[in-house]
Amino acid sequence: MNTTTISLLVQGSPFSSNACEQALEFAKAAIRNQHKLYRVFFYKDAVLIANRSHKVPSDESNIQHKWIEFASQQNIQLCVCVGACERRGIHNQQDTDSSDSFEIVGLGQLTEAMFESDRLVTFQ
Repeated sequence: MNTTTISLLVQGSPFSSNACEQALEFAKAAIRNQHKLYRVFFYKDAVLIANRSHKVPSDESNIQHKWIEFASQQNIQLCVCVGACERRGIHNQQDTDSSDSFEIVGLGQLTEAMFESDRLVTFQ
């Protein structure tokens, strides 16, 4: 079996779509199937996943913490687009989650991920 290098582009809001959850399940399946996950890039409303001020009710699933745990276990880079962040009130690294799991970057990181990966899979 050949190993495929995959990057993910997540665009849907973690609060009003299931894009972040679907992307996480896909990422887990890719790892289980011996593929390499190069980078996860959150764009458009998906950058809200990095907002440290958002509080999730205790009876709801916390997708932010699930991504942080997965990225930590798998040593995966979680990137959020700087432009999309600024348009949504996330202005610097201090506005992101306290574990520094999400890195605010430019679109160049997405471009690099496309060049370094065999596949780019998008979740809207």
